[in-house]
Amino acid sequence: MLFRKGYERDKIINLFRFIDWIMLLPQELARSFKAELKREEEENKMLYVTSIERLAKEEGKIEKSREYVIKILQMRFGSLTEQVVGAINQIEDLSLLETLHTSAITIASLEQFQQLLD
Repeated sequence: MLFRKGYERDKIINLFRFIDWIMLLPQELARSFKAELKREEEENKMLYVTSIERLAKEEGKIEKSREYVIKILQMRFGSLTEQVVGAINQIEDLSLLETLHTSAITIASLEQFQQLLD
């Protein structure tokens, strides 16, 4: 309704952030709200993600992927060397991290994983 009334997207987002800050919706209502918001944005062609938002989202995915690879290796092989953790934390390529994630699950030993990193 705010879109239809001519409010700018930034003002609407700031209002949503404020409401989100002061009020916690039940999970089902939050899902319903998200679906309705998506429908409205698509209907009104108002969806716009800034380059900063896209970059932050990509960085978040990379950071999570690193964490998952490290956590899987720790669960399977125990403690990791600083060298392995450091090498994983240096990787910026999401597709490489996704490959390493799969390898961490299936590889036979930490030494073999180290060879992948090298």
